[in-house]
Amino acid sequence: DFRCGCDSMHSMPGLKVACLQLNPIHGRVAENQHRARCILERHRADLKGLHLLVLPEMAFTGYFWKSKEHIQDVIESTSGPTSKWCKDIAKLLKCVVCCGIPLRRSKRLLNSMLVFSPDGKLVTNVEKVHLYHSDKTWAAKGQDFQCLPEVDGLPISPVGFGICMDINPEDFKAPPESFEFANFHLKSGTKLLVFTSAWCKNHPDDSPEAFITKSDEELSRETLETWLRRLQPLHGKDVFFVCADRVGSEPLSLLGHTTDLENQFCGTSCVIDLRTQRVLEKLSASEEGLLITEIPLHSSHKPSRHGLPVMPANMAVNWNQPLVK
Repeated sequence: DFRCGCDSMHSMPGLKVACLQLNPIHGRVAENQHRARCILERHRADLKGLHLLVLPEMAFTGYFWKSKEHIQDVIESTSGPTSKWCKDIAKLLKCVVCCGIPLRRSKRLLNSMLVFSPDGKLVTNVEKVHLYHSDKTWAAKGQDFQCLPEVDGLPISPVGFGICMDINPEDFKAPPESFEFANFHLKSGTKLLVFTSAWCKNHPDDSPEAFITKSDEELSRETLETWLRRLQPLHGKDVFFVCADRVGSEPLSLLGHTTDLENQFCGTSCVIDLRTQRVLEKLSASEEGLLITEIPLHSSHKPSRHGLPVMPANMAVNWNQPLVK
């Protein structure tokens, strides 16, 4: 039962979040970054006082890559164009920005999430630990799940992170009841769980008959049910799940498969109160867009000390501000 709306028990002003749901053009990073900024500009009036902006997994590059050589042109460092885009937007909106990126660290290629503070500083690099079939063609396994005691600019802590397949059993081999990801965040005391995703409707090795078209409503329902099932140990806990997922589709030929089939991504970017399993807001399974909502908090969510000041609600965003070169 995915009822939308806030629980009346939470009455304090809280955490303002935005999830940018994109349909990136495969391999065209600069063009995708420009379109993402245009979406933000169209919603400029609603972004006043924002605390957190989340973008999908591999937000600007596309998701399917058949080899390390294939992905080479879009692999970045923490000083590349995606880092610059995130840093600029974080400083412009005075908010935390979390964005999925294929990253090179030393000799390792990683499916990662970069987290930037409101002053444009890199807070952490989150590594994808549980690799999906289409990650293994190029990426190394990440080291550990991550939870930070606090993140400057966010009025809630601790803050945990995850990337798509992390929420599933590793290699789909561990018993579902092991809940590796959810139990890590339960033990860590996570209060805000930031999740970037490129959630696929089908496994690339599914039979052609499995690639049937589903309605937006059915696809969203199945996706939400899966995420909630995987987060079961956190049900009843004061945890908010904030997810940015992508939409669109990509041909399986990008993975080296000899087929005309395309795999659809499931969208359904959302904010869920895991205490009640209530979906506070969500987007559709197929359309680009920007989810913006304020999560009511109470005292148990608040950090022990305040992070960086966030932009006052009455301060306008200056989109003409020159970007740092």
